[in-house]
Amino acid sequence: MNLGFRSQRHVDIVRCGEEKRRSDQHASFAPYSRFDHPELFGFGGFQTIAKHRTILYRTTVAEIRNIYAGSLFGTLWLIFGQIIMLGIYAVTYVLIFKIRPVDMTIFEYILYVFCGLTSFLAFSGALTAGTTSLASNRSVLLNTVFPAELIPMRSVLVASAGMPVGALILLVTDFSIGHVTWTTALIPLVMLMQILFVVGLTWVLSLLALVFRDIQYFVYYGIMMLMFLTPIAYTPQMMPEGLKFIITVNPAAYYVMSFQYLIMLDQLPPAGMIYWMTGISFGMFAVGYFICRRVKGSFYDYA
Repeated sequence: MNLGFRSQRHVDIVRCGEEKRRSDQHASFAPYSRFDHPELFGFGGFQTIAKHRTILYRTTVAEIRNIYAGSLFGTLWLIFGQIIMLGIYAVTYVLIFKIRPVDMTIFEYILYVFCGLTSFLAFSGALTAGTTSLASNRSVLLNTVFPAELIPMRSVLVASAGMPVGALILLVTDFSIGHVTWTTALIPLVMLMQILFVVGLTWVLSLLALVFRDIQYFVYYGIMMLMFLTPIAYTPQMMPEGLKFIITVNPAAYYVMSFQYLIMLDQLPPAGMIYWMTGISFGMFAVGYFICRRVKGSFYDYA
């Protein structure tokens, strides 16, 4: 009887230990309430970045280096890749499709297309990588040291690494033809807002992708549609009047057109575009972070 008591006690201890372990794991992913963290909705994402900036920076740099590890040119492929991709698209639009606005020379039109592609390629690559980031890093998701919300952010940053490189290529090209103006200095702000928007969106999509695998396919084909619905190789004036509303509801268009306005057209985007771009960027970032922190515990069992 004594042995039975001790055996039952052992089972109870093991059971309690297992429940505590599960409780601790779920606690690490438990959502904050607005009373525990009142600044969460507005600035929680920025606070998380500031708090974990060192590990975020190191893992992002390590991930970029890992992508090109073993190659002959290493991270120089960031430059070569941008030149090759931009060249391919330029040849396609200029020589094959033979699209060119009447008020632009061929060189100006190529620069116009480059501006749009630099933004859009980073947008599409970051959105795709961020959406599948949690499903592709399940082991890291269960790691309480590395916050789960940093995983999509890191994937977006890695996929966006080519955007500043492309912007630098555009700057050099613009400077070579004596086309640079003060508006070019605002490009980093556009890049920042684009990253904020994509990070906020992928915080939500990456959680959904843990449960609904079809999300990644919707994103993939959605990006293909955006490629043609975004004014990259054509100006908004070339669109039929009845279809111009597409630009208004297309978030990628705001960043693409801002690149084109600031670099190629040497002027500020329209005030309405600036307001909408700023609003959706910071708004999506705040909402995405809020949703991620509130509901990620519900998706823990699918990890």
